[in-house]
Amino acid sequence: MPAEKNTYDLLKLILNLLLIGLLIVITYRVVEVFIFGFFWAVMVVIATWPLMIKIQQKLFNKRWLSLLVMALILAFVCVIPFILIISSVAQNGHYLIEWARTLSHRELPTLDWLNSIPMFGSELHQKWLDLIHTDGSDLVDTIQPYIGSMIGWLLEQATNISIFIFHAGVMIVFSLLLFLKGERITRDVYLFANRLSKQYGADTVTLAGQSIRAVALGVVVTAITLALIGGISFVLTKMPFPGILTLVLFICCVAQIGPVIVMLGCIVWQFWDGHTLSGIILIIVAIILTTLDSVMRAYLIKKGADLPFLLILFGVIGGVLSFGLMGLFIGPVVLALAYKLFQKWINEQA
Repeated sequence: MPAEKNTYDLLKLILNLLLIGLLIVITYRVVEVFIFGFFWAVMVVIATWPLMIKIQQKLFNKRWLSLLVMALILAFVCVIPFILIISSVAQNGHYLIEWARTLSHRELPTLDWLNSIPMFGSELHQKWLDLIHTDGSDLVDTIQPYIGSMIGWLLEQATNISIFIFHAGVMIVFSLLLFLKGERITRDVYLFANRLSKQYGADTVTLAGQSIRAVALGVVVTAITLALIGGISFVLTKMPFPGILTLVLFICCVAQIGPVIVMLGCIVWQFWDGHTLSGIILIIVAIILTTLDSVMRAYLIKKGADLPFLLILFGVIGGVLSFGLMGLFIGPVVLALAYKLFQKWINEQA
């Protein structure tokens, strides 16, 4: 009888574990689509909480008014830029189509400035002349195998943009909920951390918040600075659609894609139209922006979190390569926590 009871209890335990595991798996599959938006919202709320408090104080300490303002700010930063870009492309699409139609009738520039490049400039210039003086069949034959891959890549990027807009919408909703109950959630997080470790719990949560806020500050301020410099260069070199290009540059910097892609496209456009001086100016600006993107961001992050420069730099690079855009925050935070905890452990042992 006891053996049968033990067998029954064991089967009951196994079934309960299977049901709990199945419930966890199904729950995860249901909320999986919202996880990225939720963690993004956590990062945004931690980084912008002081701003929300200042706005609330200016608006008669009404939380719902500050939430409305924060919702407009988040929508303006995350969603509206993509809508403006898509709308602008749709409105000006006929200009692009007309430019593509007349492309074969346009006279390509000779790019005589290539001769001034030492060592291989004259050879490169001669190959360019050979290319533009033919009907372009050799070039078409060369790039034809890659046209299908290019179209597939463009479609994939269009899909990624729509997914990004969805995650941005989810982020705004979760951000408003976190803003609404921020004090209570903060208290619960500190209580949970103390339950896990009374010695390190509170310090760990505080350090994580400081790291996230420092990374956000470094990324946003750097992106704004690069966008302003790039936008001024677009205006001075008379690039078409300078406003849209500046917006795209800002988005690329925030997304950690960097300014290189936008600047490279503008440089090619200037040289293609025979504006050599403008192209050279944009090359200089591109070098400046690339340098600032690496140095300024890491410096601001280090200043906000008081952590070693190389630790933050490795955290940003490794996090982005391992986890994508969200790794921009995950990498530095994980390395910062590991570094501080290890440092405290060493000091205690000493």
